[in-house]
Amino acid sequence: MATTTRLLALVPLLLAAAACGSESDSDSSADAAAPAATEAESSSDDDSDDSGEDASTPPAAGGGAATLTLANGETFEFSNVLCALEPQMSAGSEILFTAVSYDDPSLDITQFGSDGTVTDVAAISVYDGDFETLWEANSMFGQPVELALEGSTIRGTGSFLPGPDLIGDAVEGEVVANC
Repeated sequence: MATTTRLLALVPLLLAAAACGSESDSDSSADAAAPAATEAESSSDDDSDDSGEDASTPPAAGGGAATLTLANGETFEFSNVLCALEPQMSAGSEILFTAVSYDDPSLDITQFGSDGTVTDVAAISVYDGDFETLWEANSMFGQPVELALEGSTIRGTGSFLPGPDLIGDAVEGEVVANC
């Protein structure tokens, strides 16, 4: 079970790095949330480049909303969703798109590409304020997860396991993140 816990810890770190839109190292994974919000705000204020594109990393967009609806009747709503909708390399892995919210509970949605350390993985995770997993659907662990990017909307379905240990009966769920 320790290996599973370590692997689960990897996904939020990669997601936080992707949401930050930066390749710089941070001192602590717990501090990753603040730089993500700050960069998203500063990128909207700094429009001096007419192209609006950064060759190294696309900016994160903030202010979106997301909803996760589980078949057991639970619904989670998230605000201030930060999205990176263009492919990028982060922490040695290609991330095709990602959406995160640092609400309590928080949300991580990530579709990894075929290049890098973590490949072809789709993950949808919900965490509480102490970063304890509440629900997770993660194809890395053999769970069915489908994610699709439609314009600026991420849609996904999956079989969610209850946290924090991710054991028990899976519950089908659907997420929609409007970036």
